[in-house]
Amino acid sequence: MKIFLYSDHKSRTGFTMVEMLVVVAILGILTAILVPSLAKGKQIAEAMKNTANLKSIATGTLAWAGDHGNKLPSPQYPGGEVVPGNMAPEDYFPKYWDLGESGLWLDGVVFGHMYVAEQDAREEDKEEEEGSEEEETSGGYNVDEEGSHLKGTLFENTMAVKSDPEEENWHRHSYAMNTNLQYDRRKKDSSEPYLTEKSLANLLFAPNALLYIENNETNLVNFEDRELILETMEKRWDGSKVIAAFLDGHAERLTEKQIPEADPLTDRKSSRFWRGVDITNQPEESGE
Repeated sequence: MKIFLYSDHKSRTGFTMVEMLVVVAILGILTAILVPSLAKGKQIAEAMKNTANLKSIATGTLAWAGDHGNKLPSPQYPGGEVVPGNMAPEDYFPKYWDLGESGLWLDGVVFGHMYVAEQDAREEDKEEEEGSEEEETSGGYNVDEEGSHLKGTLFENTMAVKSDPEEENWHRHSYAMNTNLQYDRRKKDSSEPYLTEKSLANLLFAPNALLYIENNETNLVNFEDRELILETMEKRWDGSKVIAAFLDGHAERLTEKQIPEADPLTDRKSSRFWRGVDITNQPEESGE
């Protein structure tokens, strides 16, 4: 006897429309959760890289100071420096100070110390090679008004480039030097004493004293430019933190609250941050 079994149900080979909608909804929720996290992770990675770069710049600056009488370079040459009457500027100012029309520290001096000096050393080694007939090259560090020499170097803030890819002036994609640091009293008669070289021995609060910080608008900053720094924080880092380096060579990210807003001439914390000295150490002679 043969037995035949019948089934009213056809075998299922796919998802129903409801199941598909549920899967799509779940994927949408996961995407909404993960995408911001991934973006935040990328931002943190960029911050870590640029903080390390600025630390290297600060270390290079302090190395330069060690080779030049324990003095920080001027934020801008000639700045407030007065060349003695019996000297030519090229004999008075440090090597590389006049690499660019701007006179900025990142067009010469510190940039020169970290890149151009190495480039010159390679050229000298090449010249010393016996039988070397290779044509001399510049190494690619041709300083210009648009700051193209900063591209791809430690001086380039990669987050600045990403946040404003249409900006072609690489000075705006770099860092700013703090000009508020207390100047030597013997420089009080200079036209702009805060733009002169400064003795590290006079700046007693190295861990607290600002050396470099991010700023979109200018490469020289002081206390009055605090709002520009906050605008940079918003533009580059969505208002979270901004990268800064200090006189002891360390670099870190600062929140808005960590950037003193009180007058540095009357507030001790602000004075140590912006000027590197206590409020009792004021430039009374200049009336500043």
